Amino acid sequence: GADPQGLTRVVEARRQSPASSAWEELEGLLSRRLILREAVPGQTARTAPKPAAPLKTLVLHVTDACNLGCAYCYHGRSGGSPGPGEGRRRAMTAETARRAVDFLMAASAGLEEVVLVFFGGEPLLNLPLMAETVDYARRRSAEAGKRVSFAVTTNGTLLTPRNIAFLHGNGIGVTVSMDGSEPVHDRFRRFPDGSPSYRTILPGVQALLNAPRKKPVVARVTVAEAPDHVPGTLDHLLALGFSEAGFAPVTTDDGAFQLDTPAMDRLLEMFRLLSARFLETALAGGFLGFTNLIDLLVTLHEGEVKTHPCGAGLGLFSVSPDGGLYLCQRFTGRGEGRMGDLESGLDTDRVAAFRGMAGADRKPECRSCWVRAVCAGGCYHEALIREGRLTAPNRHYCEWIKTWTAMGLDAYARLFLACPDYLDQLSLLRGHAPLHSRTI
Repeated sequence: GADPQGLTRVVEARRQSPASSAWEELEGLLSRRLILREAVPGQTARTAPKPAAPLKTLVLHVTDACNLGCAYCYHGRSGGSPGPGEGRRRAMTAETARRAVDFLMAASAGLEEVVLVFFGGEPLLNLPLMAETVDYARRRSAEAGKRVSFAVTTNGTLLTPRNIAFLHGNGIGVTVSMDGSEPVHDRFRRFPDGSPSYRTILPGVQALLNAPRKKPVVARVTVAEAPDHVPGTLDHLLALGFSEAGFAPVTTDDGAFQLDTPAMDRLLEMFRLLSARFLETALAGGFLGFTNLIDLLVTLHEGEVKTHPCGAGLGLFSVSPDGGLYLCQRFTGRGEGRMGDLESGLDTDRVAAFRGMAGADRKPECRSCWVRAVCAGGCYHEALIREGRLTAPNRHYCEWIKTWTAMGLDAYARLFLACPDYLDQLSLLRGHAPLHSRTI
């Protein structure tokens, strides 16, 4: 059951000696599915472009309003817009929501399954629209011969019994933005008057987690301080009853919140500790809901070679309250990410230009990188904030993501050798069909 040569060491051997038999060992172990060969010096590694993807996921920004004033919120921090909790009051109308659903049905082409995500602001402030949209989307999807699923991201302040019944009764997947225990959460997630929010949201969160439901409830943690709390935060959120929790460094150009290099290195060390715990738990037949590692392991197990870092502008767009179409929810309202509107449709020239510039093969720094099939240059919004251009590679993040991916490869190798069926189960959690386990 022990891994005779973890993938981290195999990758290092490849770097040191291109002729090393370790590379053949890696290819045999993983059936050539997981990572790309490093480019031969003097050559560039290009991936054939994929045909334009049909639209699968549409994010409805159902309101700009938010009843919290989180200090690190990325909305309203550029272009002279109001700050967190101030003045953002546009709400999507029923007509715009119906147009959005119609757009999804038409643009999803032959796909049998589509996804609507409710976002904000705080989307539960516009619950009547959400309810109407769910009903309309179900009718339209039935007419189109499709299945539609729903998801929402909420700050947890409006989890009343009525709202919880609506969410669970309609099988809506719920992500709660919650940063951890009371002192960690309340450091930045406060109401506009400065009062803390943890004790306000806790009863509703507990009711949401304790209610019978069809889908797991997950937590999303924004890391905007020294990250030593991360392992304890995961334990706290799982103890509350969340199925998983995922961690994301805050994306901001405000130096008061942005993680510097030492903090990012410390976050990586926290991820290393949690990955070791995940592996120990998995080898004992248990499950630790550490979303970051689960997502990485599933990416590796499915073996998809990424040409773009995510589905933004490919199979995913977001809709602003006034019907604008944007690359993703993080770009909603920002001119750099606007790709058309519901009335006129996608701006095909703008979309094509974005897709052409966003691929990893258009980023010289990425072409010879062994991890490009997993990273493909990194988050566009992060690139705009940190690098000044949304299609730029996240150079500040490169070594971090290489080290993190190497950790994931090592964990993958150990699971692959000890209990490959476990990897299939992780893929099933993410909605993928199981792969046939291989013997070596």
